[in-house]
Amino acid sequence: MIKKILIGVIYIFIFTLSVHKNNVFAQFESHPELDWFTIETTHFTINFHKESERSALTVAKIAEEIYGPITSLYNYEPSDKVNFIISDVSDIANGATDFFNNRIEIFATALDYDLRGTHNWLRNVITHEYTHMIQIQASMKLSTKFPAIYLQWLNYEQERRPDVLYGYPNVIVSYPLSGFGVPAWFAEGTAQYQRQQTGYDNWDSNRDMILRMYVLDDNMLSYNEMGQFSSITSLKAESIYNSGFAFVRYISETYGEDKLADLTRALGDLTNFSMDKAFRKCLDIDGSDIYENWKKHLQKDYNEKLSNVKANIIEGETIEKKGFANYYPHFSPDGTKIAFLSNQDYDYASTGLYIYDIAKKEKKLISFPVSTNFSWSPDGKKLLYSRRNVPPTINDIVLFDIYEYDIAKEDEKRITKKTRAISPSYSPDGKSICFLTNGDGTNNLFVSDIDGKNIRKITDYKNGEQLFNPVFSKDALSIYFDYAFEKDRKIASINLADNKFNFVLDSSFADSRSAYFSEDGNTIFFSSDRTGIYNIYSLDLQTKITKQITNVLGGAFMPSIDNKGNLCYSSYKSTGYKIVLLKDYEGIDIRQDFDYKKPDRLITKYNVQDSLSNEKKNNFDWNHLRNFNDKDIPQLTSKPYTSIFTNIAFFR
Repeated sequence: MIKKILIGVIYIFIFTLSVHKNNVFAQFESHPELDWFTIETTHFTINFHKESERSALTVAKIAEEIYGPITSLYNYEPSDKVNFIISDVSDIANGATDFFNNRIEIFATALDYDLRGTHNWLRNVITHEYTHMIQIQASMKLSTKFPAIYLQWLNYEQERRPDVLYGYPNVIVSYPLSGFGVPAWFAEGTAQYQRQQTGYDNWDSNRDMILRMYVLDDNMLSYNEMGQFSSITSLKAESIYNSGFAFVRYISETYGEDKLADLTRALGDLTNFSMDKAFRKCLDIDGSDIYENWKKHLQKDYNEKLSNVKANIIEGETIEKKGFANYYPHFSPDGTKIAFLSNQDYDYASTGLYIYDIAKKEKKLISFPVSTNFSWSPDGKKLLYSRRNVPPTINDIVLFDIYEYDIAKEDEKRITKKTRAISPSYSPDGKSICFLTNGDGTNNLFVSDIDGKNIRKITDYKNGEQLFNPVFSKDALSIYFDYAFEKDRKIASINLADNKFNFVLDSSFADSRSAYFSEDGNTIFFSSDRTGIYNIYSLDLQTKITKQITNVLGGAFMPSIDNKGNLCYSSYKSTGYKIVLLKDYEGIDIRQDFDYKKPDRLITKYNVQDSLSNEKKNNFDWNHLRNFNDKDIPQLTSKPYTSIFTNIAFFR
């Protein structure tokens, strides 16, 4: 006979992990060869190695500036200083928050993802991760020292040995109770929402494009799908970020920004393990009902805004549908092939370089993984591209370098080594190349011989400036590229003789990118969101006349033209980026009826109008925060780090 015994067991685990001063961990141990330092401010400690000092000092400035706006929204301040770890070891862009131990790690390399617009990296990521810290800690049911409760029930057989207290266990039931429960869309949505008066992350044309196409194709993530990251592709993961941001904006706009804090506190109720319960408590409505109201609003809004665009579609034929990351199509010099990057059936956004034969409609993989823009040699016999040295793992240093592929020999040759070089391009005579390098969160432009020798630095940026897609002018006297600092991209050029810098397309209301020259060198083709939707345009460099080439519902990016009047580009659909071929394109004059209302830079009238009263109430200078100057950073005293133990944490 088995006697059932129910025993409640409480476990307490005490963690005393050896870490560095100010609770810095993991990455220091991975790179002991580096010299690490610490600087302190009123509310933060910033730990960095000397190669990331500029980024660390900028982080110190930004963190103190956003401390008040973020903590005041959620009416929560951490009991201890928050510790930042700034790393610039690898060409990886990311940020991560350990909200149990008040730690945030930032990679200095700027993230400029094709599914997001261009923003100031440090302003955005610091505010994003610190919002995670504050919002999630404010939602905790217990405290950071009691992150979870773990209950276990045991049953034992009646028969037992004389030397043990109980019989053999025959039933074990375990049930963990998390100390916090914030759905993915709400956590990431609020972290992107930040405080919209600053504009560090805003509802830009890229984000609007993703949501717009989901709505038009009736393919939106469901309310439940937005709730968790599991068994998903990179596109779906980004869509959770994107949809969460939009849903949080809708809640703020409809019910008031203060409701974000109310919902956060409701999630911290010990008796609440449901976002729906938080909605009912704070807004007197189920979350699924709010979602349906939001969905109907989007459907009505987008269909009204797009009526003129739908009546005048200029798009072309999709020639590569497979994969959600199809980028940078380039015609070969003879116009018979198109090279492009694609992830094909891979779940994540890592891409390989393919050559597509237009006549045969067949493609061939050349190299993997390949990232950023690339270039055909002038004779069409070689390809120049950038790829990382190793697969990204926790301890490896991941760096990008330039490679050249001989198509006839099917042979790859490495051009640079440990230069952190990306986006290479041939000169018109094929004897030189230009490329970008990354260091301490800043990009700079270089030129060298075709073999990577005689490298010459063209720009000397030091403040986090970001450059993209460099390309030689047809006379080889200048290099054109995308430039970004505070926000958005502008197309610029620099003269190689005297390094004179000039903005070719500099608009305060539009993002312009990816310049591509016509064969005669008198016209550049580019992508711009001047109407609110990214389309391909042409600019005559002599007459300054701009014409619109495409008119799409999603977005048109990364143009390339051949000498027969054909255009290929990357077009965004609800299933990701695809390669499109538009034959016999004709530029048309800019038309007002093609316009689609551009997304607001500041989120809503509610927030913009309320900012003045908030400024008076909380003494925040929103104008100063919006118009930041991160070229002027404080020179703080640093000291070498020393090792200490982390705080004790309890799991019950």
